[in-house]
Amino acid sequence: MRAEFMPKEQNHTYEKLYYTLWELAGRYSGFCQFRAVGNSHDDRLIPMLEVGNGAQMIFCVAGIDGTQNLLPRLLIQMAEEYCRAYECGWQLEEFYEVKKLLDKIRICFLPLLNPDGYEISQSGFSMIRNPIYRQMLRMQSIPAKDFGYNARGVDICHNFPTVHYIRSRMGEEPASENETKALIRIMQEYGGRGLLTFGQAGREIVYYHSEQGMGGLPRSYRLARHMQKSSSYHLEREPGSQSSGKKFKGMGTPEQYYIQTIKQPAFRIKVPAPGNDGKAGEESQTKIYEEIHLLPLEYIFSLEN
Repeated sequence: MRAEFMPKEQNHTYEKLYYTLWELAGRYSGFCQFRAVGNSHDDRLIPMLEVGNGAQMIFCVAGIDGTQNLLPRLLIQMAEEYCRAYECGWQLEEFYEVKKLLDKIRICFLPLLNPDGYEISQSGFSMIRNPIYRQMLRMQSIPAKDFGYNARGVDICHNFPTVHYIRSRMGEEPASENETKALIRIMQEYGGRGLLTFGQAGREIVYYHSEQGMGGLPRSYRLARHMQKSSSYHLEREPGSQSSGKKFKGMGTPEQYYIQTIKQPAFRIKVPAPGNDGKAGEESQTKIYEEIHLLPLEYIFSLEN
C-alpha cells in the first residue's frame, strides 16, 4: 500500500513539512529517529528523519535549491511509504523487502536542506524574519519565485569545500553557510555508504567520481546502472573539472564533497522541472514519484548484492 501524495490544495509550508517528519518519528518510534542537524541563517531548524535500524546508512537529500520545491514533498512521501511498509512487513513492487533492507542500511532523509530558500520561493521575501537579510534580498534583481539561494543570497548548491572550488563572487568562501555546515557535520559524523541528492532538471541519474582517484568509478557506474534500470532515467557521468576552462558546474557541490571526503559513491537524481507556472500538476507529481520512489531501496539492495 502506497502513501498518498499530499493533496495539492494543502499549504506546503516549511512548518508543515517539518512537523510531518516529526510526527512520522513519533508514530514509528521503534525504527525512526527525528533530529535537527542545524539551523538556517534565518534560524529555521533543518530536519532529518532516520528510517530503519541498520548500523550503516545512506543519505537522501533534497531542497538544496529553494525553487525546487516539489522534491521535499516527494522525499517525505517516500519516507512515509517506507515507514508503513516496514511496520507492516510489506514488500514494495513484490520485490523490495523494506524491513530487511533498512535493518541492514538505514536511510537518513534530509528533504529540506535550505528552508529559507524554500519559504522565499513559496511565499516571497517577506518570509525572511531577519530585517537585514530581508532588505538585502529585496535589493537584488531575482524575483522571489525564481530565488533558489539561502537567506544571505548564497547558492548552497556550490558552497561545499571541494578540491576545485572556485568563488563565484567577492567575499564568498566554501562552507560559509549554516546550511552547508549542517550537512558537512552530519556527513562527517555518520560517514555512510552513499549520497543521493534530488533536483529538478530532466530525467537523469548523474554519477560522480573523484579526480584524485578513479578506483571507485566502475563501482559508481554499476550502482548507477542498477538505479537506471529501476527508473528508466538517462545515465550521465559528471564531467571532470579539467574538461573546460570555465567554472565547472560540479565545483563546490555536496556530491563532489562527499565522494572526495567520505570516499563513498554519490549521485544526483534529476526529475522533470515543473511547468511555466512553477508547479507540477497532481498527475505529473504522481508520475514523477512512481519513477523515483524505489531508487534508495534499489541502491541499498545493489550495495548488498
